[in-house]
Amino acid sequence: MPDYNVIEAAYLNGSLSGWQANYAEIRKFHESLGQYAEFAKGAATIAGSGAGKVALLHEIYRSVVDQNCTSHNQGSYGTCVSQGWGLGIDVLQAVEIAAGEREKFVAKVSTEYIYGASRVEIGGGRIRGDGSNGSWAAEAVMRLGTLHRLKYLDGKYDLSRYSGDLSRSWGSRGVPDELEGIGKEHPVKTTVLVRSYEEARDSIANGYPVPYCGSYGFRSVRDKDGFCRPSGTWSHCMLFVSMDDEFGRPGLLCWNSWGDDSVSGPKRHNQPDGSFWVDAEVADAMLRQEDSYAISGYEGFKSQDLDYILF
Repeated sequence: MPDYNVIEAAYLNGSLSGWQANYAEIRKFHESLGQYAEFAKGAATIAGSGAGKVALLHEIYRSVVDQNCTSHNQGSYGTCVSQGWGLGIDVLQAVEIAAGEREKFVAKVSTEYIYGASRVEIGGGRIRGDGSNGSWAAEAVMRLGTLHRLKYLDGKYDLSRYSGDLSRSWGSRGVPDELEGIGKEHPVKTTVLVRSYEEARDSIANGYPVPYCGSYGFRSVRDKDGFCRPSGTWSHCMLFVSMDDEFGRPGLLCWNSWGDDSVSGPKRHNQPDGSFWVDAEVADAMLRQEDSYAISGYEGFKSQDLDYILF
């Protein structure tokens, strides 16, 4: 089991970096999305819809995907961008299935594929060491889609368990060409830039999780309300998965990728281990770093209608 104090210290001292703040690339991606890149235009119809409400997407995830709500655990690898995005897509899958879409849950998303595709196929292999950024991950899952925790091509590629070493290999060389066609069958259709607490609140209230990328660090002990206070700097990605704008202390639930034991203390709303609430004003500052996106429209596995007999 990783020593989370060591991992956090590595983020704090800069020896391990997961989020690469390449704003030239981030702005380039925003421009490629056109006028609908921003929440105010791309998601105008849901603006304000989360005010005074509670939306617990982690509970939908629990009911469809993983009853234990097990946290991702990136270990001592700077793969957090792929972790936040992979978990976000799994949550989106769960929401779509619970809402009645003709899909079935088969397996969680492979983070290795997102990591390699974002860094190399999209980012051009320009990063030395670990890390990626949200804009590259967004473009990767839209253009190259996703793979899942399955075995591919008669077992040639076994993605059934997370591998930090495979992430680094694909993050250096790119994903194998023979897998890209398979990945493109399962894309995310839409990503929209989220730049405030209110935008994230409204997105989550409508079933759209928000992978966050930025530099805010936090204490590892939750207070009596389940919140963690900001502390230090992490170049990191986590997932904003749930929201509570009804409580006297509005906030977003942030799900980290350092395992279930990475944060302790009281919890609310049956939140997963490894997660903590973030105050609205803190979330607002985090999202102003402008590399976080609401995701929607996932092409999952179509379910078969077996309620009839063919003659």
